[in-house]
Amino acid sequence: MNYLWKNKSTVYSIFYPIIGGSITYLLLLMAFNRVNELSESIFKAEWIICIFFAYLWNTSVVLLSKYIGKEIKILSNISEQIFYHVLGVILGSSLVLAIIISAYFYYLIDYSNFSSFSTEMYVFQGLFLFQTILYECTWWGNRLIELRNEEFSKQEIQRTEFISKEMRLFAEDANLPLLYETLETIIGLAYKDPDEAELYAERLAKVYRNTIQSRKEEFISLKEAFSITEEVGKLLQQSRSGGMKTSFSLNDKEAELLFPPIILPRLLVSIATDYIATPIQPLELNFYVENDALVVVAHSCNEKIENPDSLTEVIKSLEETLRIYTKTPIQRIKKGNQYLIKLPAFEADHESWKSDPNASVQPGDQSLFKSI
Repeated sequence: MNYLWKNKSTVYSIFYPIIGGSITYLLLLMAFNRVNELSESIFKAEWIICIFFAYLWNTSVVLLSKYIGKEIKILSNISEQIFYHVLGVILGSSLVLAIIISAYFYYLIDYSNFSSFSTEMYVFQGLFLFQTILYECTWWGNRLIELRNEEFSKQEIQRTEFISKEMRLFAEDANLPLLYETLETIIGLAYKDPDEAELYAERLAKVYRNTIQSRKEEFISLKEAFSITEEVGKLLQQSRSGGMKTSFSLNDKEAELLFPPIILPRLLVSIATDYIATPIQPLELNFYVENDALVVVAHSCNEKIENPDSLTEVIKSLEETLRIYTKTPIQRIKKGNQYLIKLPAFEADHESWKSDPNASVQPGDQSLFKSI
């Protein structure tokens, strides 16, 4: 029926009333004990009238079911939806059918009062009421299947989003570009200077220990975030043979600001991936706070001929993370021979935000559109 309604509605609208009207005509003959009339002639005017009534009934039922189906969506209880939908369609179609039958007997048959055709009215109403109930059973069977499929689809989407989120969190924790580059550096140092390779591996392990530890916290102080990022910068600086320089500027007041962990190290690695960082053309990065509310990452524009464009993907990922806490977007602005990446910083309502579960963290005055 779902296939007929949605994909073959024209065929259904034409042929179902013919079949339904013919069955109604046969049932009427049986009800009034007139079956023997079929032996004289099958094609009678009453048969055409029953088909005509069936067309009008079918049209009213389809229109009523669509209209009431839209109106009952405000109800959260499915049982209430079924009750009001069935009740509305039955009452509406019965009213339409009563008007049509009354008009037929009053104006075409020329009956003067209702008692003259009351029996025919009740029989017609009973037969079409039965068809209306069958229609409603089919309609709601189709509707419940759709609702179940929608629920399955939502669950599948949620499951996919959960897996994607877990994979993204894993990738953020692992910081795979940093891991690959530093492991290559360790391999190179192992042949050249094993002692230096061991020290480098220890610094790398320290970075990942700090990363894992900070991941347990929703926010860390900006001082800690800068410290972890500085360690990552030192690793990359050595792997690039001094081709990258990082500087950090932070006063005591700014150090108390809060920031989600892992974000700045990921941003640093992606910038180092997308831009040239060699002793001949060093990549300079400067981390500081602007207007007491924005963390700014300024880096030189050492464009590569073939840009991996990993920074764009990382910024999109970071925007998804920060969107949980603020509607302020991440801004990337070119100023001269520098790119400025501005991210919102946060502040706690009181100093004991780590130990107090009721402490709230709010974004500061993040005006990203001031002239620079």
